Amino acid sequence: MHLSQIIPILMLAAVAVPASVRTTECTGSLALDGVYTSGDVDMGGDPLTHFDAPQVSLFNASAIEDWSFDGVSHDGSAGMSFFFSRGAVAGHVAAQRLFLSVVWPNGTRYMESVFVHKSIVYQCRSHTTARWTNDTAGVRWTFTSPIDYSNTVVTIDSPTVKGTYTIKALTPAVYPNGLEYPSAEGDPLFAPGLYWEESVPVGAVEANLSIRGTPFILSGYGGREKNWNSRAWADISADWDMVRATVGPYAFIVWRYTSQVDGNSYFSMVLFKDRQVVFRTSRLGASNAEGKAYGSVTLTNTGPVHLASAPGSSLPLPESQFTGYILNFASPETKQHWRFAVDFTKTVYWFPASSKLSIGGFVGNVTGGLVGGKQFTGLASGSAQEVVL
Repeated sequence: MHLSQIIPILMLAAVAVPASVRTTECTGSLALDGVYTSGDVDMGGDPLTHFDAPQVSLFNASAIEDWSFDGVSHDGSAGMSFFFSRGAVAGHVAAQRLFLSVVWPNGTRYMESVFVHKSIVYQCRSHTTARWTNDTAGVRWTFTSPIDYSNTVVTIDSPTVKGTYTIKALTPAVYPNGLEYPSAEGDPLFAPGLYWEESVPVGAVEANLSIRGTPFILSGYGGREKNWNSRAWADISADWDMVRATVGPYAFIVWRYTSQVDGNSYFSMVLFKDRQVVFRTSRLGASNAEGKAYGSVTLTNTGPVHLASAPGSSLPLPESQFTGYILNFASPETKQHWRFAVDFTKTVYWFPASSKLSIGGFVGNVTGGLVGGKQFTGLASGSAQEVVL
């Protein structure tokens, strides 16, 4: 519903459905299904705004904001990914959507996309609480996190899925340029039309769900982040590779992204050791580094798993052309070089993002460390978008 069509209704019901709600300690941001305005909207982007706070206060026909979570089991055999979304998604304007996809150790998958009536995000002095609800259908998803992102709890209550997901941060929150929140020098604008913040680059995850009566239990690692875009994902992005991992004393978050807006590549690579940032760069490849820190992402095709449609799919997509990555973190200034190899172990989801793009979620195994030093094994989760040939 276009905003100009509902202004009289909102005026009559201003007390019941305000765009924002204030209490003595909290401010709430309310978004309703199908409510949008014409023209450009403010995309925010203040680096000192709390990472869980909504940046888009009023949606037009193209803007979107996502709070995203994932996880991989300790043995790499199971994984999950889910999103809380507001805005233009899956062909819906100003939608309030919930997405979940999981894969069990035996390879069975479950995926659902649910559209609800409203969402409200309360930003309080000590914490954030967010709710996406459809009272008619009995759907209620919530997440609550303290202001330091240390321990986030997600509760899902619907006719199909019930249970909880928790993530305890093992790394500090960072911006795409690798600076830790809060920093006036942090910049959430990652690429044209695309903003990104890592609330928990890597954390310890526990999930206990019942999915249509079948238990889904996951203990392992994962992360959570927020993105907000001026246009739908399929309109601004081409191929990308995003990986998070924990391996020995190290953890990392990497995103290599190609923009449809200008055709350029954008890059972020942050390495943590014992919870501290020890390496960060936005330079992709040595040729662009000019003697500074740089990174690289090389697709590999020697692992056991390609990203693929679920077993038994009636219209399976072509599999991904790759099975993992080689990631290099190089600092000519300190003469340090870390190298990690990621091999996919399971596909969490794989579906068309558009007629020209396939998008997938994965979990995997990781090996690596400081080149010439002790090598470690660990776990990875992430997502990839591939151009369909």
